[in-house]
Amino acid sequence: MKAISIHPAPVMEILSGKKTEEYRSWSTHYRGPLLICSTAIKTPDCISGHAVCIVDLVDVKQLDEGSYAWVFANVRCIKPFPIKGQRRLYHVPDDRIIEPETGEFTIEDGEKVVTEKFWQDYYLSLVN
Repeated sequence: MKAISIHPAPVMEILSGKKTEEYRSWSTHYRGPLLICSTAIKTPDCISGHAVCIVDLVDVKQLDEGSYAWVFANVRCIKPFPIKGQRRLYHVPDDRIIEPETGEFTIEDGEKVVTEKFWQDYYLSLVN
């Protein structure tokens, strides 16, 4: 899967669904699933140095010369795993990405919502 590394604070906002755009100085023609990874910068109340979720990259809008808004939709939780970030888009083998299993999520309005136990075990345990 294609992946991108982002500073930990914005990653937490993406994970919670509060942030649906990421601003970059470069564009991409790629559209589709994108693994969101946090950089290793230690940041209070954030997860650092881990792949944390999958989003769909649905659009890239040019804002002005050299500025682009990457538009994300459909945030999906995964079991976070340590990863060394890289610049630009990079590839992470699909077998490293593990989605919640039956019993670790419920279906609400047609979408998977992870249980409180999943959130505690896999996300909050990694917060700095």
